[in-house]
Amino acid sequence: MLLLDKPKRTVSMRPMTFFICLACVIGLSASGTCFIMNKKYHSLLKDRDLTDQTHYKTLLDKNSELMNSVRKLESEYGKLEPRSRDLESRLDAAEQKNMQKASELATLSKDLETTKTQVLNLTEDLKDREQKYNSLKQILDSHLVLEPTWVGSGKSVQALDGNLLVELGERLEDECQKDSAAVGYLTSGTDKKRLCLSMGKPESFKYQGKKYLFTLLESKKSEGVDSYCISIVKE
Repeated sequence: MLLLDKPKRTVSMRPMTFFICLACVIGLSASGTCFIMNKKYHSLLKDRDLTDQTHYKTLLDKNSELMNSVRKLESEYGKLEPRSRDLESRLDAAEQKNMQKASELATLSKDLETTKTQVLNLTEDLKDREQKYNSLKQILDSHLVLEPTWVGSGKSVQALDGNLLVELGERLEDECQKDSAAVGYLTSGTDKKRLCLSMGKPESFKYQGKKYLFTLLESKKSEGVDSYCISIVKE
């Protein structure tokens, strides 16, 4: 019985030893793995710290550049702000001046339109007067014997194709009324007539059986000599 039990005890101890050895191996492997991983972790942390430091430095550099840019922009703004205020002031002044000019232009435009209307009215009136003048002239031309002519005192002009001699002289006290301005002498051959002439008042006379009107239109004195403007038309 004792001999049979001993081998059984030996056989049961080998698996235990195996498991103990296996546990030791596993423990050592885990420890080694943990050590290696710890090393890698610290190495990664170190690399990450370096990367973060580099990135942080880059950010600092960029921040410094941005601050410099901001200061530069602030400096430029400080220069532009007074200029902007000056330009705004000049623009306001220009707008006020333009408003004044616009008002003056509106007034001038209104005056121009008024003047154009007046010129148009005068033009129409002038055309009307010209038509009346031309009509009157046609009538007068058909009756006009001697167109308005200046004659000096004691001088004469010819009318009716040169057959009638017209002479002007000063009024004589015993020959004409006091309201007469001059005396006219009409001579045709041996026939001679005297007309006492008042300013603007036609005097009628006959010549070769036809009636005419002799008119003293105006008189003037120059260097002591009297001159008379006269006309003759058919009655």
